[in-house]
Amino acid sequence: MITFQPNKETSMLKKILAGLAAMLAASSLAFAHDDHAHDAHAHDHAPKHGGIVEHSSHHHLELVAEDGTLRLYVTDEAGKPEPVEGAKATATVLSEGKTEAVTLAHAGENRLEGTGSFKATKGTTVVVTLTLPDHGAEQARFRLD
Repeated sequence: MITFQPNKETSMLKKILAGLAAMLAASSLAFAHDDHAHDAHAHDHAPKHGGIVEHSSHHHLELVAEDGTLRLYVTDEAGKPEPVEGAKATATVLSEGKTEAVTLAHAGENRLEGTGSFKATKGTTVVVTLTLPDHGAEQARFRLD
């Protein structure tokens, strides 16, 4: 009969495997917590102005698009209005096979607006690039239904 006698190498291997298992368990819990928080977070923010809500890296953006007009409402991650004075924003509108650039300007506490000659039809895509003071550039893509 063969018996197993641990030595320094197997003892070290067991320690390494135990450490890896602990790190894997901790990272699994962290990801599970983040997924749960993100899921709850994503469901808390319905459109408040009849538009489409997308999440950028730090904000929730609600786009209201009508023929020739875009309104963008900006809120923080908690859903509170984010001041947009001093913000720079552009929208690239892809509609009916045409591309149009629209500059969005401050139009209220947390609202930016811009106009163009586009049609806001089903399937129109709008890509917004937003830079708020003291923030990096953020981008969000909207598709009209």
